[in-house]
Amino acid sequence: MLELFFNGSRLFMGIISIAGVIMLILSVINVKGVLSKSRGQESLKNIKRIREIGLFALIVGVLASIIDLMGLFQAIEMAGEASISILGAGLKLTFITTLYGLIIYALSLLITMGLRWGVSKSLS
Repeated sequence: MLELFFNGSRLFMGIISIAGVIMLILSVINVKGVLSKSRGQESLKNIKRIREIGLFALIVGVLASIIDLMGLFQAIEMAGEASISILGAGLKLTFITTLYGLIIYALSLLITMGLRWGVSKSLS
């Protein structure tokens, strides 16, 4: 798994990782708020931020893949032709950042659903 991280674009993988860490920190803070049952509406605003950070990670992953694809196609154009195995390996590497961003986004959705359930349960 660590090999995939280093095979992806390091700059974008780092940005996505930072977004994931911020998302997890906000999640822990919101769990404390939900458990205290005193900050219902404030918790809902913070829960939206968790989802937005996850969406940011997904967008950065897709952007990195598009940039990597452009580089791949430019390299193929300069080389004149490329074998299918080289093209496949390049395509595999370009989608690592998208996959990583998608994982962070899915995690943010799961956390958001759980926290919303906790807030609605504490408000009722």
